[in-house]
Amino acid sequence: MSKLNLIDAWIKAAVEHVTLKISYYSARTKGQASVREVEPDFFGTSRDGKNTGCWGFCRLRRENRVFMIDSILGWEYVGNTFQPNPRGRWKELLPIYTSRQLDKINWK
Repeated sequence: MSKLNLIDAWIKAAVEHVTLKISYYSARTKGQASVREVEPDFFGTSRDGKNTGCWGFCRLRRENRVFMIDSILGWEYVGNTFQPNPRGRWKELLPIYTSRQLDKINWK
């Protein structure tokens, strides 16, 4: 496991365009845990202010999703690269990425 916490890992992966594997508990829909490879895009509140969480493309469900922080049971660096969504919000994370010096922290 890395020295990074979930939020810093999500931000780093979004800016560096690499995937994470998460264990996610889907209480609202199925009441069960699943493992998903995700292409992180954004962490924070939706533009309409209705949802807060970790946003990204879920390769299992093949669509963009918001993952509630409390429902992410664990995460792991996978490191597969991806092309960021042209309408994604990852660029909004650049100031946080820079201020926390996430570029200087290794995944392992």
